[in-house]
Amino acid sequence: MPVERLTIDEFSDREFLLVVEDVADGQGWALSADIAERLDLAHKAIASSRLVWLRKWGAVEREHERDEHGVLRYYVDGRPRLTQRWRLTEVGAQLAHGQIKARQQAVLDKIGDDQMLEVTRWLSARTRAGGTTAKLAQREWRYGHAAGRG
Repeated sequence: MPVERLTIDEFSDREFLLVVEDVADGQGWALSADIAERLDLAHKAIASSRLVWLRKWGAVEREHERDEHGVLRYYVDGRPRLTQRWRLTEVGAQLAHGQIKARQQAVLDKIGDDQMLEVTRWLSARTRAGGTTAKLAQREWRYGHAAGRG
């Protein structure tokens, strides 16, 4: 049965970014319709909605339409004409593929219960700093704490 919604509580941004990359063509561009099909979404608009949010936070970009000569196209009011193709930005790709090194994981594993509040304080400060990484980290926290996980 097709999926009717795709909230952050149900599907992480990282997973979504990896799907975008997975359905992309050789130049990294993915159609929102292909993303919707891969995720068995009931409507293309569900994928487009998540893409718009990820674009707002800098994790994906939307293709600027060009004419037959390769010249960028604009509406009369100066807004760029955009296609339905999307791709990961550099930071979006970094966040989708980021990994903790074994040495870093070993250090994190040694953090005791008595240090967790300080670690959480540090993480909170990092995510208040703003930017793509901070916003997606906030959303990953929400995803990780959604009902049914943990």
